[in-house]
Formats: sequence, C-alpha cells, structure tokens
Amino acid sequence: MNYIPSSCGLFGIMRKNDRKKIPGSIPVKCLNSIRYRGSDKGSGYASFNVNQNNHYSINVFYEEDEHQLRSLLEQNGFGINKMEVRNGNNIKSYCYDVSIGDMSSIDNVNDVLWKEGTGRIYSSGTSLDIFKGIGYPDDVGKEYSIESKEADMWLAHTRQPTNSPGYLPYWSHPFSSFNIAIVHNGDISSFGANREFLKSKGVNSFVGTDSEVIAYIFRELLKQYDLITTVKIMAGKIEDPVMKYKNRGAVLDGPYTLVIGYDDGNDLYMICIADRTKLRPAILGEDDGNFFIASEESQIRLISPGARIWTLEPDSYFIASFNRGIISPGRVGIENTNKIKIPDSFQIDAGAIEYNRLNQAILKGDQAITINNVAGHRYVGINFPDSEKDITIYGTLGNCFMNLNENNISTIYGNVADDCCDSMGGGMVKIYGDAGDILCQALNGGKVYVLGNAGNRACIQMREYVDKSTVVVINGKFDDYLGEYMSGGTLLVLSNSARNFGKYIGSGMIGGTIFIRGKVNSRNIGIQPPETAVNGMLNALRKSELITDKEYHKLKGMSFIDMIKFLPSDSRKFVRKFYSGHELPEYEYRYLNSQEKIKLNSIVNEFDTEMETHSTEFLGDKYTIIMPGNY
Repeated sequence: MNYIPSSCGLFGIMRKNDRKKIPGSIPVKCLNSIRYRGSDKGSGYASFNVNQNNHYSINVFYEEDEHQLRSLLEQNGFGINKMEVRNGNNIKSYCYDVSIGDMSSIDNVNDVLWKEGTGRIYSSGTSLDIFKGIGYPDDVGKEYSIESKEADMWLAHTRQPTNSPGYLPYWSHPFSSFNIAIVHNGDISSFGANREFLKSKGVNSFVGTDSEVIAYIFRELLKQYDLITTVKIMAGKIEDPVMKYKNRGAVLDGPYTLVIGYDDGNDLYMICIADRTKLRPAILGEDDGNFFIASEESQIRLISPGARIWTLEPDSYFIASFNRGIISPGRVGIENTNKIKIPDSFQIDAGAIEYNRLNQAILKGDQAITINNVAGHRYVGINFPDSEKDITIYGTLGNCFMNLNENNISTIYGNVADDCCDSMGGGMVKIYGDAGDILCQALNGGKVYVLGNAGNRACIQMREYVDKSTVVVINGKFDDYLGEYMSGGTLLVLSNSARNFGKYIGSGMIGGTIFIRGKVNSRNIGIQPPETAVNGMLNALRKSELITDKEYHKLKGMSFIDMIKFLPSDSRKFVRKFYSGHELPEYEYRYLNSQEKIKLNSIVNEFDTEMETHSTEFLGDKYTIIMPGNY
C-alpha cells in the first residue's frame, strides 16, 4: 500500500543484565511495523554493547578521498588502529578504532569537515555504534546487516523530515556524542536558544537539525550535573531559580518525545522524556527480560505479547538502568487494566491484513462480526455508515478507531491508541482496556465506555445536540486536560483516588457536566494563574484597600478558583485580567442531588451491564462536579 507519512517513529529496547543480548532483528521488525510513521527520507539504529572495547570507535560520513580524512584525524591527535568501510547510501561511511588524547578533538574535526562540506563524525564512543542512512527501516537494516548484529540496548528511528533536508544520511537519526545516542519525534521550538547555549559551551558545528542539539546538550550538562538533574533540566522540571536561570538555554520546548541511550562507563541507561503537555506518544513497557520505549503499543506487543505496558505521564520522565532496573517509571501507580480474552471463534484474522483491507472486510462481513489478532491497525471503523454493525475486536488497535462512527456497536478486548471516537455521532464503543490520548475528541453523539484508563485531553470539544445523547464513562485514571473546551454531554469518572486525576480539568469548557467520584484538588481544575501572580494581585488589592488585612490572610494560600468565590464583588473586576471565564470552570464537591442520581443511575446501570462491573453502589459517594464558569 502507499503509506502516508504522519510523523516520526521510534523504538528503544534494553535488556536486563542477566538476560541474553538483543538480536538486531528485533529493532528492525518493531520499527518496520510502523513504517507509515516515517518516510524514505531516513532511518537509523544505535547499538550499545557494554564492556565491548577498551578503545574508542568513531564513524564518519566522508565524500572525499579517505587519505585526506585520515590525515585530518591524525593532525587532531587521533591514533588510528583499524578502519572499516561501510556503504552509507550515497556517501561512504568509515568506521575507525582509534585512540584519542582529548575528546574535544571530535568537535574540532567536525568543525573542519562541516566548513569544508565534506563529511561528519556521526558516532563516537567505546560501547556505541550507529548505523543510519536514507530509506525505510528495512532498507537501512539491510544496508548495514543489522539483523546479523546483537546488543545490550538498541535505539531505532524512522524519519519524516520537518526541520532539515532528507536526501543525505547526515540528517537521519540517531544523533550521537560520545556514548550518547538520541532519537526524537516532534519539533524542538527552543532550537535557537538551545544552539546559543551550546555555543556558549564552545560547540559551534551543527548539521542543522533540531534533534542533533539534544545529544550535545545532554553531554554538556553531564559535565556539571548527575543524570537525574540533567534530565530534569532538559525537561524543564528544575525548581531552584538560580539553576533554572543558569541553564535556561538547555530546556527543551515544543511537541516532542525523546529517547536517550547513555553509557557512563559503569552503567547503561535508557531514558524517555516528553514535552510538558505530551503532544507526542510515548509508550513504555517491561517484561521478564527487557525494558521498552515505543511510539505505539503494537511495536512492543509484536515481540512481547504479555509485556506490562503503560504510557509516560505528562510532565514526567522514564529512566531504566542496566544494573539497577527502573529508576523512574514515568508514571505513578502503574497498573495493567487490559482485560485480554481469546475468542472462541472469529470471522476475520487481521494478522496479515492492512487497515484499508480490514475495513472493507468488516463492511462486507456479517452484521455481527468478530476480528482477531488486531495489531496496531489504524483507522479501523473510520466513517462507517449507519449500518448497526456489531463489531468485536481482539488485540491492540492503532490510532483513529471508529472516528465519524454512526450507530454501530464496537467491543474491544485490548487497548486502543490515540484519537479514538473522534467526531463520532452515534452508537456505542466499549473498551476492555485503556484508551490513549485525545479520546472522544469532538464526540457529538453515542456512548463510550472505558474499563481502564484514558490519556491526555480525553473528551476535548465533546458536545451534545438537542436530539442526541453523549455519554463517556472512564472507570480508571485520566491524564491532563480532561474535558478541555467541552460544550455538552455527560462525562463520568468512577476512579476515586486523587493520584489518578490529571491537571487542567475542564479548562475552556462552555457546556456539559463532568462528574468525578472523589475529591479533586481544586488547583487541578481549569487553567489557573501562577501562585506568585495571585499573591501579587492580593497584595495590590490590600494596598488599594479593596480587601482588608483579614480578608488578605484568609485568601492567601487558596487556589485561585476557590479564592475568587470569596473575593468582595468590588475587587472582582480587577481580577478578571488574570483569567477568562472559559478557562476557569466552576466546581462543587458534594453528594449527587436527586435529579443527578436519576440521570447517572441510568448511565451506570448500563455501564455495569455492558462492562461487567459493579459501580451503582458508588452513586452514594461524594463527587467533584465541574461545570462551565459563570464568574
């Protein structure tokens, strides 16, 4: 089929230290399974083998005579012990075993090569080797015979160029700087500031892609800080104002997911960082032998069907160590909610069917149809007509499931990826597992029931028309921006632990109601001004005698959404510049009233029947009820 590139795709796998090395066939297989995320403009692999060498290796793309390159290396203090020629597509790649007197020699040589326009050292280290070129994952895999190799850790990437050309292998991932390799999906909007930070550290040669600077920033920060502090600086999670200001140019911004491999000489690390609002997917996993990072769950399930899988929490990071295991899981309270079942019988085996053919087979099949072995298939059920199909699916669904659905019923035994039920106008979707980010975007009719958890921005722009009922029930956790810009419908969350609730709930909502069982921290409702700004405002109101000293001390320390309820009416008009009514919804924490109980009883009864749960007893609990603001 003709693939339509959607974004970059990545994969990382690191073995546990008591397990066998990982064959190169695994990263090739897992990356090639999502080749539609990239293009023919570049793919690559990084392998780490600890205790492999007691000497350094460098890989160089070079367009001129090799003797000139050898001379340049020797002039800069490299002692060359061994040389291997690799075919790097349209540029030769030379792999040298060398001795190096000063690590700055690598940057010095790159300065010369890039000014001359003749080449680039693209890999250096004792345990690291990088193989990259132009083509799809299997093309580059064959070019370098990746399947014949093995490693303790692999990173892999398929590329859809956004900020640099794609016709030369210089710009393909991974990018490297001495025993550090990175692969990246997204855009680094802080690229300019990041380059200036590196220039202040003496790094002046860049190939021109935003991804390359990440490896250099990581290297430079590690010269001053430990690993976790370095990760926190890059992720913008440092609280100390002096350190924050000093390293402001090293903070990454923009929509991105980043995977870093790093060998510090004593341990091997695999790291995942995503932007603070997690606008690119990051799937994490673990089984008895390995740790995983992927763009899509199906990549991990392909080689480890029973792996424990979870998503990276917004504003978090994942670190796994070869010697110590998981240092930071990237999410609080990891649970497996995937209720896997094996069908007694099925009409379609999706294992060898591409998504467009799968949709055709479903539409041509019986009114009630069962599909097995779904593995990351995208666009299943998209824009299906109002045909009252009853579809049962076993496996792991890809993005955009049942978008624009009208009056069909779907039951999924497995997890569903991002953008499920987008603009759905009717019918019912039942998910016996977790749902990814952007669940039910612009949902305008029908019912969606989730037995497990929901990701970021669930029910954004959810709405309801006069003649349609729109209902979403989430039995588990949810991440940030639940119900953002919601304009109608009923959204019910049955999980009742505060640690299960994301931030910015109901921000921008203008209609509908969100019911969350249990007490939500009021600071997590809507988008509220920073505490320092609120305290400054209160101080100004006190100095202007719009509030008394007693009122000032009562209000200080409250969340903004609580504080505004107690402000005297004369002072409220001065506060409006801190928020818009849409950003800040209203909320109450209380028992359901009789009308709400009747409404939710009908919803929960059906949820219990369809999802095999027992939730009606929860209707007697207290709920946080969130509605559009009316300040």
